[in-house]
Amino acid sequence: MAPRVVHIHIGSSKTGTTFVQQVLWSNKVKLAENGVLLPGKSRRQVGDAARSLNRWDPSSGDPLPKEWRALTAEIMATKHPSVMVSQEFLCWLDPSRIQQVLSSLPEIQVKVVLSTRDLARLIPAQWQSSMRQGNTWTLTKYSHAVAGLSKRGEQHPAFVHFWTRQDYGSILTRWVEALGVENVTVVTLPPSGADPDDLWRRFCSATDLEPDTYPTAGVRNTSLGAASAEVLRRVNSTPIVRDMPNRDYAKEINSRLARHVLDPLRKSEPGLTLPDEQRDWVAGRAEQVIAAVSATGVEVKGSLDDLRPRPVTEPYLAPETLPAEDLLASAVAGLAGLAAEHIEEPATEGEDHGHRRDRKQRRRTGRRK
Repeated sequence: MAPRVVHIHIGSSKTGTTFVQQVLWSNKVKLAENGVLLPGKSRRQVGDAARSLNRWDPSSGDPLPKEWRALTAEIMATKHPSVMVSQEFLCWLDPSRIQQVLSSLPEIQVKVVLSTRDLARLIPAQWQSSMRQGNTWTLTKYSHAVAGLSKRGEQHPAFVHFWTRQDYGSILTRWVEALGVENVTVVTLPPSGADPDDLWRRFCSATDLEPDTYPTAGVRNTSLGAASAEVLRRVNSTPIVRDMPNRDYAKEINSRLARHVLDPLRKSEPGLTLPDEQRDWVAGRAEQVIAAVSATGVEVKGSLDDLRPRPVTEPYLAPETLPAEDLLASAVAGLAGLAAEHIEEPATEGEDHGHRRDRKQRRRTGRRK
């Protein structure tokens, strides 16, 4: 027995996608109780399935990757009437891969949701995310390249890196052509300072969920402050990290160092903003983005006005020019935090995983009691 509908949230990255995924996975059991399957054993499994699709060559004659087939087998076997898949790598799919994805879900209505964000917040956010992928370009050079102002223009790796993920008009057009406009929805990220649950309510409206049924308490996005992001950029340039296998980098640098150790420092560090010279450009480019989304005719949850950048009053602080003492403080905290992460203390009798996690957190922050 197959489900009636599969909702696929395709990202994009840095638009609240991680927040949505964390809420979904923390409510996996409750979703199932309400007839909604969240397939896969973990977010990583779903991510691996999406990555495999992007690596796969549809013209090769090879079957769909086994990672994706495992996911669709679970979907096709479920007795739940609805399925929810959320993975930002799916927004990279080209038309031929999209068709193969739809063919793997025969006789099922597929609905797609694309979450979006204004460029002034998105470019710095995407840059700091790229630091967790091993890149070494500065925020200044990254934003310059994203605007197409580098000598290599649209061939610059940073330009490709950003617009592959964030060219909303092209992404929507590919899915609308495959599914029809009635099956594609855009969700806009609310402005800074809005209630975090506003995004969740918009997402639920697009996917036929009851937002109040699924608690969001304790869920927050992982992000880096300016000093930690710059430290990570410099770490990425060292030979030992540059030559590190991808799986090891994901575990030791992206997960342990960035997410577990450096992320908690964000509140004590300067934030990331767009360079001054790109601020007028993003205002004009935002109008092009809004026009491209509007031209597709898709339904919008939120407002396209959310894609217009709000005025930025604070001057640009280039992370690469931060005082050495600021970078040293983040680096020392990172070293201490990594040491704490690698201490494997046996759980005391009767101690659950939550208490053990709290002890590790106290070690990172220096609280011993």
